[in-house]
Amino acid sequence: MKKKRSFKRVIMLSFIGYTIGIALTLLILELLFSMITFDNGMNFSELAFSPLAEETQKLQIIVSVFWNLITATVYLIGIVLFGRRVSRKIMKPVQHMQEGFKAVTAGHLDTTLDFETETEFSEMRDGFNFMVQRLKDSEEKRMTMEHERMRLFSHIAHDLKTPMTTIYGYAGALARGMVEEPDKQREYHLAIIAKSTQVNQLIDQLLSYSKMGTPQYKMNFAEADLAELIRVSCATLFGEIESRQMRLKLRLPDEPVFWMVDSLEISRAIGNLLTNAIRHNPAGSLLSVNLTDELGHIEIQIADNGAAIPEAIAGSLFEPFVSGSDSRSASSGTGLGLAIVKKVMEQHFGEVFVSKAASPYTKAFVLHFPKLSAFTKMEVSGYTKTEVSAHQNVGFRVHQDGG
Repeated sequence: MKKKRSFKRVIMLSFIGYTIGIALTLLILELLFSMITFDNGMNFSELAFSPLAEETQKLQIIVSVFWNLITATVYLIGIVLFGRRVSRKIMKPVQHMQEGFKAVTAGHLDTTLDFETETEFSEMRDGFNFMVQRLKDSEEKRMTMEHERMRLFSHIAHDLKTPMTTIYGYAGALARGMVEEPDKQREYHLAIIAKSTQVNQLIDQLLSYSKMGTPQYKMNFAEADLAELIRVSCATLFGEIESRQMRLKLRLPDEPVFWMVDSLEISRAIGNLLTNAIRHNPAGSLLSVNLTDELGHIEIQIADNGAAIPEAIAGSLFEPFVSGSDSRSASSGTGLGLAIVKKVMEQHFGEVFVSKAASPYTKAFVLHFPKLSAFTKMEVSGYTKTEVSAHQNVGFRVHQDGG
């Protein structure tokens, strides 16, 4: 690769080169004029100061003026050529950058500058390309966020419309006295309560999801026993598990598994995954909750023997309003539960993912906590993700096929 020279060095070398060129040109011209005037008994350099006869005075003046004009012309040509070279060295990259800025201003963020020049301008060129790439990435991120925002609004409207239509219809029928039977009125009242609960649940989850996306939101980290959090979460949903005639297998270590977590949010994440398994699997399904404490990580696995996740949505399963069922409208969920789990795990510097499970289970949702040195017994509420990651050991992630 050709080594780039600095602009200062190019100017200095050009100045020296043109100076030497002018000097050599004048020297050659002086020699030529000396040869021409040699017959008069004097050389050209002494012409202006030599005592000539009266008849040669006119010739002396003419030759002297001519020599001064030649000298001035040589200097002028040298200066013009030097100026043009410097101008080209400056104006060529400036012109390219000017065209680049005009293109970017017009919205063409695919613009890149590709020209060879000296170090200073090449750094400006690379800086321009880096700036444009950052602008392009920022614009793509903005467009993605705008798309997600519009999709979010669309799904919110979709999920609110059905229960609100039911509430409006039943309430209107009751208000107009169209339902006279007490049993039917009670049925309508219960339906209104159920649909109102569904709307309230959607709003609560939407507020939780939005809150976790703000920089001001802080987790309340404290040492907690993950095994106990799992027991409490399972006990809370035990009635719903029994009502759907499901069988739950709980596999927890005999010893407590302490970790720095926000107990409320981790319980929410476990509860969301359990609720997802209960509501999106047939009655009588098998459920399994497993806690493993390995050398480099801690994992909570919630497995079931229901239908596998379709490959078409497996990559976006933890995005807002994505459901594992073919039709969201057929599901009683809000579509935000898994998205909240993802945000909770990101706040804990971990991740959530779907894994295959050993028979008789078909899939497992895994909460993965990487172990961090000097992390389990320290107050981390003031730490950023980057700062905590600086304490992380050489980590590894174990993929398990078993549940």
